[in-house]
Amino acid sequence: MNQQLQLLHADLSGRFPERKDVISGALCAVLAAEHVLLLGPPGTAKSALVRAIAQAFGGSYWEILLNKFTTNDEVFGPISLMALEQDRFIRITTGRLPECHFGFVDEVFKSNSAVLNSLLALINERIFHNGGSPAPAPLISLFGASNELPEGKELEALFDRFLLRFDIGYLLQPSNLRTVLLAPDPVTTVKLTMADLKKAQGEAAKVKVTDDTVDALISIRDACRAEGIIASDRRWKKSLKIVQSWAYMAGEKQTTPEDLAILVDSLWREPKERAKVARLVGKLCDPSSAQAAEILDAARETAQKVSGLASGDRKSYIAQAAQSIGEFDSMQKKLTELARSGGRRAKTVIADAQTEIQQMHAELARAVSAGLGLRALR
Repeated sequence: MNQQLQLLHADLSGRFPERKDVISGALCAVLAAEHVLLLGPPGTAKSALVRAIAQAFGGSYWEILLNKFTTNDEVFGPISLMALEQDRFIRITTGRLPECHFGFVDEVFKSNSAVLNSLLALINERIFHNGGSPAPAPLISLFGASNELPEGKELEALFDRFLLRFDIGYLLQPSNLRTVLLAPDPVTTVKLTMADLKKAQGEAAKVKVTDDTVDALISIRDACRAEGIIASDRRWKKSLKIVQSWAYMAGEKQTTPEDLAILVDSLWREPKERAKVARLVGKLCDPSSAQAAEILDAARETAQKVSGLASGDRKSYIAQAAQSIGEFDSMQKKLTELARSGGRRAKTVIADAQTEIQQMHAELARAVSAGLGLRALR
């Protein structure tokens, strides 16, 4: 079953460029029946990705854009007038959140307390109290989206229920933007069923959590606390479900400290903390992958810097692009050295970093060639 999930992961990664980490985390969250928060500006394909995941499993999908005027009727369904005539307060939940497998709530922190309190109860317990009778809700994962972090203590409980959090920006590489511009709306061709998902969830839950993994997790908790990064005990406990799913996706029967790398996107409270969390987690569970991630981040910064010069002086742009090509070559050599000593996960992370840096290298090389050609014509 994990092979089918790997095919789905590869298919989604091809249709949603520069979103591989988000896709990995989203699929792990679905396997663990946990929730995901997607932070970032509008137009970054957040809802399209969630919709594609729901379609891949054949699950029912529901979405809404919240605001302070949103009512419980819009989220949980209108009141049944026929039931009211019999002095019963029952909602018609057809096509609404209480009956969906996957939900996408845009501007999740912008609604009023009545909706948020009801939402919190449903995603916590997977039970919807309708007319005084608790009914099980089939919800697997709720994906929340927001342009900003929540403000106010009343939102902290909801914020904490999103076990994974991703800060998503606009596409960086011109070639990826071109692909998105010319491609049809992304719909995955890899199809599974809800029965497949249920089976995979059961298999993922059976992945053994080793003592080494737990020891490393405790060390990470202590290191984070020393840096002022605090997570609830519930969050640490639930994080092991994500770690099991991560190991299962890799085809493993038991976890290793390497699998704790998924916690990088579980422990930060603000996006600016992510780099610090990545450093702490990487140092304790997977140093090779952590170094590869740092090299890739540096490459992305370099590519973004050069891109910002494209509309200015052509001579300066070409000179900076040529210099960056040399930096990319040096980065590739460092990654090759890391791969020699890296573990299972590290080799995958390093290979992905090499591929992305090679794409950046190729784009800058084309820019330099084109620039030199223009100068030659003059």
